[in-house]
Amino acid sequence: MKKTPLFLLPLALLAGCAKSAPVAITLPKPVLVRAAPVTYSTDAVPVRLSGVLARRTEAELSFKIGGIIDELAVRAGDTVAKGQMLARLQTDEIDAQVTQARSAVEKARRDFARTEKLQAGAVATLENLQDARTGVEQAEAQLHIAEFNRRHAVIVAPATGRVLRRLAEPNELVASGRAVLEFAADEDGWLARAGVAEREAGRIRLGDAVEIALPGGGAARCTGHVTQISEATDALTRTTPIEIALDAPPAQVRSGFVVAVTIHPQPVTARPVVPASALIEGAADAASLYVIEMGSSVARRVAVRVEALLGNEAFLATPLSRTGQVVLVGAEFLRDGAPIELASAAQTAAVNSLVSVVTP
Repeated sequence: MKKTPLFLLPLALLAGCAKSAPVAITLPKPVLVRAAPVTYSTDAVPVRLSGVLARRTEAELSFKIGGIIDELAVRAGDTVAKGQMLARLQTDEIDAQVTQARSAVEKARRDFARTEKLQAGAVATLENLQDARTGVEQAEAQLHIAEFNRRHAVIVAPATGRVLRRLAEPNELVASGRAVLEFAADEDGWLARAGVAEREAGRIRLGDAVEIALPGGGAARCTGHVTQISEATDALTRTTPIEIALDAPPAQVRSGFVVAVTIHPQPVTARPVVPASALIEGAADAASLYVIEMGSSVARRVAVRVEALLGNEAFLATPLSRTGQVVLVGAEFLRDGAPIELASAAQTAAVNSLVSVVTP
């Protein structure tokens, strides 16, 4: 057998390689996905919280002085007219004080008149006359105090409204200033009070529109607007108190009802809004999604910051291309830069069926 020289072996190996079949390069198959366009919106995310209904003017009515209650003419829930007598004290002691003060005024005036005549005859000094005049003024002041207390021994309705609570009973001894009745005026309208979380307080402005869902279920709702925002945060709840004026009196409600409040802040700078189903691998306000640029056949993974979720929509704080699309279905099969194929209307049902199989 003829042997090949050693210096010819490399040439023989190269010749053998040249005769081998070419290696085929397999490109990844495009992933079938469904996408939606990126939209921009200036609508602010609504602020949702709980509030308490109340009439704008609610007051605790009490007597100016202490005493024994003689009469309570109303009960909780009664409707009263402005000026109507609601309660009164036994006035025997108060009437006696008024009589005593009047007698003191009459005596002081007689003393002043007598001193004035004596001073004119040079019998009394000017100082005596001045002291007599001061006595009259002091006696008249005491009479005004007694008459004022007498008038406020009776509680009258300050306006047309309703009695919310009755806090005392006849023949009960009450101290000065102790609440006897809780009253609410009808003519000043209704409001809702609520506390806004610190992270939301900066988005609310005076005049923002408000929608209120009334208790009891159903579609009972009313509207209003923000009329007051506190300049201080509650130290216990860390919320900012606000007041919301209702546009019309609500029907079939009571003071103290808890209601669901939705505040619609003023429009903001336009930012992206995408379907929430486009988000993947979220943690806190960070998430990712796949974006398909216009005319491109690959999907790019983009990290985004989520401003808020509202229903099926996600408001993003990260800008996106206005002409791009985000992947809604099929993102779980993608990687950054993977080729994609947009599903047609006929293929959408098939993609949904595939997702339902792989999703637990």
